[in-house]
Amino acid sequence: MTPTLKLPLAFDTKDLRADLANFSSADWVPHFNIHYYEGDWSGIALRAPNNGRADLFPDPEAKGFVDTPALESCPSVRAVLSRFECETRSVRFLRLLPGSKIRHHRDYELSLEDGLARVHIPVRTSTEVEFYLDGKRIEMNEGEAWYLNFNLYHSVENNGRDERVHLVIDCVVNDWFRSFFP
Repeated sequence: MTPTLKLPLAFDTKDLRADLANFSSADWVPHFNIHYYEGDWSGIALRAPNNGRADLFPDPEAKGFVDTPALESCPSVRAVLSRFECETRSVRFLRLLPGSKIRHHRDYELSLEDGLARVHIPVRTSTEVEFYLDGKRIEMNEGEAWYLNFNLYHSVENNGRDERVHLVIDCVVNDWFRSFFP
């Protein structure tokens, strides 16, 4: 079981930040797991389940995922997604405001071994953001792409003065995705 891997992909955060500038504070929706955090954890759905709602919940039972209207105003995100040679399901910007915390929790069936892998691309972050996976601090820099096994316990604290924003992509594992792993 691979807990984490920095993928050999890098992205221009200047362009991704330009996409973020297309949204107002009213566009950010509070995260659905209200018991998992303190402060402000919110997101913007860019690909969502094809169930008539464009929410943040990456429904594992969904029969299909579709681009949301928000993705239309994100040419840089579309360019990022074109580099993924696998099917993508949920795609979201997730934001954690200063002083906010995502409590110790785990997700289910989100690992390489499960066939659905979550990739985080930090768009805005700082050294004061503390991300822990399975008790180990993972330092992700802006523009990097990280696979993390979210079946393991994880938590995040934004102890900085700036918002932390990640582009989060759920990928269906295929041979291309597996090729990154030894």
